[in-house]
Amino acid sequence: MKTKTKVTGTRRAQVGLAGKSKRLRETDTSSPKGRSLSGRVSETEAIYRTSRPKVVENALLPGIEPFETTFSKNDITYSLETGFRRYGLEGEDVFLAVAARCVQESNIRCNGFDFFQYERGLHVLDLVTHDRQLNSLLVHVCGDREAALELPVYYQYFVGRRFREGSGKFFTPRPVARSMSKLLPIDGGMVICDPTCGGGTFLSEAAKLLHGTPCELVGNDVDRTLVGLTEVVLALTSTGSQKRRLFCENVYDSGQFHASYSGRVDCILANPPFSLPLEKVGLQSPLFSMGYRNSDAVFLDVCMDLLKAGGHLVCLLPHSIVVNADYAELRACVERDWDLCGIITLPEGVFYLTASTTTRADIIHLRKKVARQVANAKVYFANAPTVGVVLNSRDTEPSANALEEVTVAVHTRGCVAKVKD
Repeated sequence: MKTKTKVTGTRRAQVGLAGKSKRLRETDTSSPKGRSLSGRVSETEAIYRTSRPKVVENALLPGIEPFETTFSKNDITYSLETGFRRYGLEGEDVFLAVAARCVQESNIRCNGFDFFQYERGLHVLDLVTHDRQLNSLLVHVCGDREAALELPVYYQYFVGRRFREGSGKFFTPRPVARSMSKLLPIDGGMVICDPTCGGGTFLSEAAKLLHGTPCELVGNDVDRTLVGLTEVVLALTSTGSQKRRLFCENVYDSGQFHASYSGRVDCILANPPFSLPLEKVGLQSPLFSMGYRNSDAVFLDVCMDLLKAGGHLVCLLPHSIVVNADYAELRACVERDWDLCGIITLPEGVFYLTASTTTRADIIHLRKKVARQVANAKVYFANAPTVGVVLNSRDTEPSANALEEVTVAVHTRGCVAKVKD
């Protein structure tokens, strides 16, 4: 899109959400044209410069080497796997043992878990308690203050293969989740929700931004094991003043989750399942009625139901929703029902390490409209060619992080508006 290009007619909806550049763009939303995804857009000078990631020979972080290759015998995850396998233990048992040991090492006061299988993890640990070498490895892995943040990585290594293929589930790399959380106007006392919480990465990053300030962290996932993972991660990373509430439900059906938080949520951070066909939904979904019967499209209606007026949604969606002509009507619907805050396009390979896929995603930032109010924040469009993680088999260490630079620029230029009461 060139400077001061006006988009009209049938191309408006298609181009509006597809606007992207390596430069951050701004538009004043105080006028009707400013509130649209198209209209006149002024382009400022580039906010950052970045070179292609350098390929440096170095070991990868534990547990995140590409799944189709063989792990080095020096990798601690490989050592844990072989150590437990000597006792006939593998997969979920090993993960539960590692997570239970993290709880033990943290010395947190715990009144029990509703979803995390803590007792089962302790039982597995009892089976290997006499093995000094294996216990030394567990101390090394679980004794670190940041150990809880790595639990989703270990989950992906020991358990994750069972759901990756055909599930549409891709774990969000922590650097991406951290940057996305910074796009939200998070403040104390808010209800912060991830309706498809996976490993709890988004909620833990949001909690960290508040530095112990009271808030309510709400998570839901259809997979009970993943809800348990979120439960233990939040128990180890959030504070006692930050209330936690978790559900295990199908987010596309009506249930206790929707009944409890419909219209109550201030901010949503999420990475919904991508492109899963839906035969029916248990809640009102205009997009489903329009023929968009896939998980990522209907997820927008799920968030519309959960958010209060003025609430913010920052989520990952397939790049195809932003640019393909097949989604032109969806984009027009989004323009009508939401205030667009911004779009950041991401490179291919964001999920390469967590799901061994090149599926491309973009960050979409929307705000639920407030009746008779005009959005007063600037709209941002940006392209982040690097995100701080390995993107393909040619990279051997995490790349630069242009996404973090974009989030800094977004705040500097006043592109994040507060949630309205």
